[in-house]
Amino acid sequence: MPALIPLPNSVEWGTDHFLLTERTAVGCAQGASAEELEAALGVRRLLSSTTGLLLPEGEEGIVVAFDPGLPAEGYRLEVRSDGVSIIAADYRGAQWAAQTLLQLGPDDVYAVPLGKPLPLATARIEDAPRFPRRGAMLDSSRHFVQFAEVLHFVDWLARHKLNVFHWHLSDDQGWRVAVDEYPLLAEKASWRSKTSNRVWGDDGTPHGGYYTLDQIRAVAEYARERGIEIVPEIDFPGHATAVLSAYPQFATDPSALEGVAHYPQIFENVLNFSPEALDFVHDIWARLIDATGARFVHIGGDEVPTAQWEASEEVAARAKEFGVEDVKSIQRWFTLHMRDWLTERGVTPIGWEEVIAEGAVPGMVCQSWTTAECGVRAAGLGMDVIMSPSTHTYFDFYQSDLREEPYGQGDITTLEKAYSFDPLEGVTPEAAGHILGTQFQLWSEFLPTYRAMQYAAWPRGCALAEVAWSKAGDRDFEDFNARLTEHMRRFDAAGVNYRPLSGPQPWQEGGTGWRRRPPED
Repeated sequence: MPALIPLPNSVEWGTDHFLLTERTAVGCAQGASAEELEAALGVRRLLSSTTGLLLPEGEEGIVVAFDPGLPAEGYRLEVRSDGVSIIAADYRGAQWAAQTLLQLGPDDVYAVPLGKPLPLATARIEDAPRFPRRGAMLDSSRHFVQFAEVLHFVDWLARHKLNVFHWHLSDDQGWRVAVDEYPLLAEKASWRSKTSNRVWGDDGTPHGGYYTLDQIRAVAEYARERGIEIVPEIDFPGHATAVLSAYPQFATDPSALEGVAHYPQIFENVLNFSPEALDFVHDIWARLIDATGARFVHIGGDEVPTAQWEASEEVAARAKEFGVEDVKSIQRWFTLHMRDWLTERGVTPIGWEEVIAEGAVPGMVCQSWTTAECGVRAAGLGMDVIMSPSTHTYFDFYQSDLREEPYGQGDITTLEKAYSFDPLEGVTPEAAGHILGTQFQLWSEFLPTYRAMQYAAWPRGCALAEVAWSKAGDRDFEDFNARLTEHMRRFDAAGVNYRPLSGPQPWQEGGTGWRRRPPED
């Protein structure tokens, strides 16, 4: 039987098949609601774009309907030899049913949409996700990801029923949002003269790129059509060397700026909180929210040094104006300020775990990253939490102890370790409702190309998808591994640069050059 990833709640296999052809209609029964018609359109669009089949609109063939009694994003899928029934809770549920339907097809279902008839295994499937937020973070700042590659990444998130695309768009090593009113963002902040790593030195090659607001708008709409919410991240007050190099008037110590950073470390450069700097931050966020339609945004807040603030009389005076007694606590003021500014606009902020260093921030989501314990603490304080501890969800970590693995972050997260993660471990029953879900992270300091990002993401992303979607009691690593072996044939047919279970292919290895694994790692 076809391999289904993530594992559905219930599957009853049939013995026949349904043939999807260019004459197969997709639609709703008479009297359908506008929401049901929209969901049917989304299903038809997904199936058609994946297969190349035109799939006319109609009331027979694949019929979509809603059942409000199903859990959010849930669905019932019945595939018979004479037709397909999709009963979904909502638009997303219909999308996930369609994604499961495609996995009932041959291995080359994701290859080239040539418009050939597609045999689909018959089955009855009932399914719904364990967690409401299941995502992935793509770091386009440290290494730029081309527009078409971003869309490709979104496609593969949807195929694994991951419903959040967290897009990291700024950092010390590059700013990726072009805004006409601030031309230096594209001209200066978006590129660096070279890239360096801590062991093998400089590559001597300029690197950069940016997205226009129209491109960002297109990515957001593309993702929404596939049931995915986009969460843009812009980092202030720290991780801001690139933008402050372009606009040093917003920096606490302009003399400390030496251009866009070309190597990974925590930099001292921080925002100065002047009225002009705050107006700039507000303006950037207003434009990004307008472009994405985001209802959740990520404001960063991690790894922010206070040395420059402590040495600045200007920031000390500003802290007093804000009612902040200790200038080292001015980040807390900024976090609360941004929470209020965003909340007034109907947007919920997310921040890395440092935002709760001085206590809970009501109305904000905490994303744990160093360990799960911080997420447990935040949930105990009554905050909603995204569990993404680096130990299990940072996929820039090495995938094994093989010396052939390409250069990465120093720790190891194997496929089995990623699969073993339980976002509710250590969380009390009373606080469990505050755990919104989990996501994997593709920090790109050590991932210089989209091919390298694919290698890091898959198949560990398949494991994380199952952690986030499937019932905890139903998950079994041996069973997952068996299904994954078959699933990888889909990767092969589609040309995805995934990591084989046995280790890297020769062309995926670090070799002896700039991506060589250091002896101490």
